[in-house]
Amino acid sequence: MSTKKLLLVSLIAGVALSAQAQPRISDDRDLKDIDLTGWDCLNRLEGSAKTPDGQERNRGKNRSAVDLAGLNVANLDWAGFRKLTEPFDLATKGRRRKDVGGAAKTQLESMEKQVVSVTGYLVLAYAGPPETTNCASVDFHDWHLEVFEKPADHPPHVGDPTPIICEVTPRTQKAIYAAGIRLLDIAGFMRRPDLTYEPTGHPAKKIRLTGYLLWDDDHNGSADIGPNIQSIGSNGYHNPWRATAWEMHPVFKIEVVDGSANAVPSNANTPPSSPSPSVAATTGAPAPEAAPQTVVIVEPVKIKIPYGETVLPRGLQLKLLSRDAQSVTVRYMETAVRLPLQSVEIR
Repeated sequence: MSTKKLLLVSLIAGVALSAQAQPRISDDRDLKDIDLTGWDCLNRLEGSAKTPDGQERNRGKNRSAVDLAGLNVANLDWAGFRKLTEPFDLATKGRRRKDVGGAAKTQLESMEKQVVSVTGYLVLAYAGPPETTNCASVDFHDWHLEVFEKPADHPPHVGDPTPIICEVTPRTQKAIYAAGIRLLDIAGFMRRPDLTYEPTGHPAKKIRLTGYLLWDDDHNGSADIGPNIQSIGSNGYHNPWRATAWEMHPVFKIEVVDGSANAVPSNANTPPSSPSPSVAATTGAPAPEAAPQTVVIVEPVKIKIPYGETVLPRGLQLKLLSRDAQSVTVRYMETAVRLPLQSVEIR
């Protein structure tokens, strides 16, 4: 075989291997009014798992929301969640649920019956890949929410602490959407289907999530669990990527925490009465108009940010600060940014 043919065969094999390693991920950019009618996995709480422990895990993930009225729900902060789960983590380090018995199994069953609330900052959110939980569906997928103890103005980097993982499922998504929650409004960053990061245009919000505790022992190894991120893989994922194998799964309620510096204000679409000193120093822009106005990106535009460059995607909504004949000044990540007028629509 000629060298050229060998190179071609190698290239094809490499593309095929890459496609096999990275499953197709949903193009969904946010929660939606999902319709489960006709979904063949709806009544299969075990999903497509074949092993007893996989089926047990999936039944836990696929639980429905419960009525919270009169229910005594533990309200934990991020550290409180870790304090609750850490003793079990230490006793079962590196083990899977099929290897857990006796008192540990009794404790596991008791903990997985608990409904809890946890408060933290939603730095990153993204559509999960096809999983046995949802019968390997691309369209009916979980939403992965990476909840951190403190806010961050960048996607997860090497050296950053790892998050608690919380997941919205197809069975709980509709009610959360109906309650007015949009991930683009509360997450600092979204991960696209190609695994690159998309900034939402505002800091991560402090939120309270309520749902069931679940031990996802599929991720109970040192490659997945650790206190800090050690590396970023070639596929864009950070490793380790979680603080514990314990997660909230499913999440069936999300609230923005009132009174936090990063909470969504009741007049979220109304610009402040005057720009902050940093905005004035950066742009020299006059005080924004009193009438609430929003800028919608209609043409992707590249901008400078403190840690490099990013592209503001089509459809992103930002707060208008000022405008002139050629440009608009908007607030992005607590900074005033000037954009060409032709790249936006003012509403």
